[in-house]
Amino acid sequence: MKKLIRHILKEESSKLKLLNVIKNEDIFVAANLVGGLDNLKQILKNEPEYVTLIDSLKGKLNLIYHSLKEYLEFPMKFEIVGKGENVFKNNSWPIVNLIYDDSNLSYGEKKMFEQFIYDTIGDLNIDIVDIKPEAKKMFREKGGYMAIDYVNGKHLETLDHDIQPEDKDMRNLHREYYTKSYMNESKILQENEDDPTQKILNFLVRRYKVEEKDIGWDDNPIVIKSVTFEVDGERYGISKFQNKKDQIRTIVDMLVLNNIIEPIDQYEGRLDPYTQKVIRAVKTFITQVM
Repeated sequence: MKKLIRHILKEESSKLKLLNVIKNEDIFVAANLVGGLDNLKQILKNEPEYVTLIDSLKGKLNLIYHSLKEYLEFPMKFEIVGKGENVFKNNSWPIVNLIYDDSNLSYGEKKMFEQFIYDTIGDLNIDIVDIKPEAKKMFREKGGYMAIDYVNGKHLETLDHDIQPEDKDMRNLHREYYTKSYMNESKILQENEDDPTQKILNFLVRRYKVEEKDIGWDDNPIVIKSVTFEVDGERYGISKFQNKKDQIRTIVDMLVLNNIIEPIDQYEGRLDPYTQKVIRAVKTFITQVM
């Protein structure tokens, strides 16, 4: 494959043939000829229009587990790897490869996660998925349909799907997935002072601890869930008994006191961009751990 790419990079006529394939067929047919979209991007690196188009074929979405009392969101990435069409070819939709990192999960957690994915990724509404306008224009689907046929490059039907995890198992998996995936990203992504999101998440996921206490009795369990942080000998915490605004206020105050963010006024009528990013990051964290 590397020899083929080097040959195409040298042969202008080969590049022109690929461009004709994109024009007459589509970008996915051209990608298949050279072993994938990343290879196609390398070959067409001097064609900014197509580089931008290839970059637009990636996005993010949340898979949601509905438990008896709450729902849990699992953030994931995806790439559009193909186009589905009806027999009349007057309707088309994205074929998607879902991407997630399970390298930090145990064997049992990986199998449970595959079961969850298999049960969850039916047909998603494209309108609630983070997909770029350039990519959306490539398809003629009017009803918001997309098909997740692949997961980390494997076809959906090859996933293990013969177990039924309980709610408590999924809550534990959610905590492990969220914490480990963000801690893994924190080693890779450089913190940006203009966008405090990663810095906030890095700080929070390294210090939080979930605690659950049952203050009820056998026939009437009453579980109190709280999240605590230990920072330089100081203890901070939020609980289910607080409303969302109080939870956000507690965490924001902790971040300011420890010089993680600049002081903000979260009660202004119109929030500035920096404050919006701070509040959004804190809300994301609370949603995942509570």
